[in-house]
Order: sequence, then structure tokens, then C-alpha cells
Amino acid sequence: MKETIPFEVATSQMLGYNLGIKLIRGAYMSEERILAKENHYESPVWDSVEETHKCYNENLKLVMDNLTKDSLLLVASHNVDSVKIAQDKIAELKIDNG
Repeated sequence: MKETIPFEVATSQMLGYNLGIKLIRGAYMSEERILAKENHYESPVWDSVEETHKCYNENLKLVMDNLTKDSLLLVASHNVDSVKIAQDKIAELKIDNG
């Protein structure tokens, strides 16, 4: 798991602000790799779709584990596994989903 989301979650807790996160899965993996190679920087995407799914799902769980009573959450995904993870986490955390 890349360290950006865990860092942002920890920083928001330490400084006491509400954090907004938009998790995206990385629809432009091939294009990002080409741009990184052409411009001589490290590719910002995972090497495989499996690694991408793993990172997304781990960060989804991390964000949900750190919701406060005042948090708002919207999970929108075409990935069935990610939706199931969100549903299970909602049940586990006893989040009132209206």
C-alpha cells in the first residue's frame, strides 16, 4: 500500500480536520506508464491490476476504519469486490446508512 492515504488519515487526526478522499482505481494505467517513461519519472500506478485492486481495497478499509460520527461516506464502484468490502465494513462498524 502506498503511504499517501495512511499519511493523510494520520495527519488529519493529528491536526483535527475533516479529511476528504476520493479513491480512484486507475483507469489509465497504460497511459500513465507511457508518460512516466517518456518523462523519466517513476510510474504512479501499480504493475498489475491485482495490485491496484489490493491497494484500493486496503485504502477503502483504512478510510472507513477512521470515520468519525460526523463523517460522510459515498462509495461508488463498478468493482463487485470493493462494494462487498464496503458493505461488510458498514455492517461491522454499525454505520447507519439511512
